[in-house]
Amino acid sequence: MSIPSLFKLLAFLRLTDAATCYDGAGGFQQEHWPFCQQLEAGLLMYFGPSTDGDFLKLGLQAENHSGWSALAIGGNGGMKGAQQFVVRQVDGEWKAEERYSADYVTPELQETQEVRLIFAGESQGHTSWGVLIPSRSCQPGERYAVEDVGMFMHWALGHAQEFGYHKSRGQFHTNLVSGPPAPPPDMSSLPSVMVTMPDVPVVLGEGGSDAQNPYLCGIFDLAEVLPAGLNASAKHHAAKFAPILDPQSRQYVHHMILYECSDQAAVDNNFTHNQVISNCERMVRGCQNSKWPWAVGGEDLVLPDNVGVPIGDGARWYALQMHYYNPNTVAGVRDSSGVQLTLASSLRTHDAATYGLVGGVSPMHRQPLTQGVADLAIDSHVLPAQCTNAWDVEEINILGVMHHAHLVGKKLTIHVTRNGEYLGEMRREKAYDFNHQSMEGSSVKKLKRGDELTLTCSYDTSGRTQPTAFGDFTQDEMCLAYFLHYPAQKARRSVFLRAIGNTRMSMCPDPSALENLGLGDADSLGFGQGQSTDQSAQLVSLAVSATAPALNPPACQSRGNLESASANEVLRSMGVDVSSSAMDSCNLSLIHI
Repeated sequence: MSIPSLFKLLAFLRLTDAATCYDGAGGFQQEHWPFCQQLEAGLLMYFGPSTDGDFLKLGLQAENHSGWSALAIGGNGGMKGAQQFVVRQVDGEWKAEERYSADYVTPELQETQEVRLIFAGESQGHTSWGVLIPSRSCQPGERYAVEDVGMFMHWALGHAQEFGYHKSRGQFHTNLVSGPPAPPPDMSSLPSVMVTMPDVPVVLGEGGSDAQNPYLCGIFDLAEVLPAGLNASAKHHAAKFAPILDPQSRQYVHHMILYECSDQAAVDNNFTHNQVISNCERMVRGCQNSKWPWAVGGEDLVLPDNVGVPIGDGARWYALQMHYYNPNTVAGVRDSSGVQLTLASSLRTHDAATYGLVGGVSPMHRQPLTQGVADLAIDSHVLPAQCTNAWDVEEINILGVMHHAHLVGKKLTIHVTRNGEYLGEMRREKAYDFNHQSMEGSSVKKLKRGDELTLTCSYDTSGRTQPTAFGDFTQDEMCLAYFLHYPAQKARRSVFLRAIGNTRMSMCPDPSALENLGLGDADSLGFGQGQSTDQSAQLVSLAVSATAPALNPPACQSRGNLESASANEVLRSMGVDVSSSAMDSCNLSLIHI
């Protein structure tokens, strides 16, 4: 299964009925518009790269609509950081505009316009249009390159031709090069496991630090939640994770993480099924093996058909950490959110796992962020070659990447360096959005031994009047990223410790090394923070030191010039009149599309 099809779970169907997509409505023909994707009832997107790959054709057909309409390429499910293509009438003439959303405000026109209107029209109350854009532009502005990777897109319809607030909108996944995601597999006949909080009161537990940010953990016995006939001590593969959000309390759920616990943790803490730990700001020692992370905006996760996340295999106990954010401390909130795991009918070829890049999640890692700064970058966190050289395979496959910060997070990026050369960013996300955190496809599809990963995080504290500490609470901050990969590696995370000039100190130990020190929670580790003198000395021995790689991306190389003869040839091949009298790039005449 290809990486783009990883996200087929998102329920946006590939349309194979030619009578639906290519019935002549809107003038779209499959020979010119190879892909068609239904976004909503009566709303179709047509697209496809040019033969040489230098351009992308992008079109929309909206039934029963009169007004502006738009498609957008985004780094997440929100409008922050989205590159938008708006088509509307201005003084009776159809225009295509390229806009950008820096925040939840009216998108502004790009400094340069890298969009060419192929055609636009309204007939019998229906609107249809097509545009041509370059695969990669180096002109001033904020844009995404057209790549063979699954990514978020958005659509929006306006009330009138004057551009303003939308009357309806939505988001979806697609691959602009390879086409729409395949229909999600039918897993209804497969066994599943429900792990949900037992109608818990969302209140601060004894010993908790902040009433606005309760942390609770539910403890679950696999033997109790597995379907009848399945052995809890045997190995199973989870093929799908689906978040379950209680409709009465979903607005308070900030994140969920499902952890596997050791037998010793169960003994030490007298675990019982459906037990609730009322203060779980720090995970129970021995429950640090993350199986599934979810945060606001996350969606279902379906694994490729040869890959699964191992469940059981001698591990009986699981903990679901819930972070609730109740800024107004509303009373009487109860919650039954959690996750449904769908199990494969048989074991698959590869184990998958998440790897965490912990760039700062507590005051032990980072100093507070200075208030009143619009673009505040912190020292990078580096996963050095010493760590990736310890992987037990030559390369791993990347299934998805998740960024995590809090309310003032601005931009997070994982950069990949190989043999001293800059390889690229793993995930394209121009602006981090706290409300839309999901696991998205990676532009770098494989990581190799010796690769170095650099996590950079920046923040906008212009609205804060006091320093912002790093910590677990929503009003605090984090610098954290995960990537889902296979085959699974024993090391599960790297942790930032110190930055001294261009030198980075971090840890990436095998979990057994931490357990041997009695330090199971690597995320919270910092020198001299809560450890004995002997533990601190041993911790120093696990640290690695490396020089932060130079992040020197190659100069932008444009691909596709809208004013070139090759652009005209693309349009001419579609039957568009590109004669000198029709060369107004925003008002081309349609002959036959």
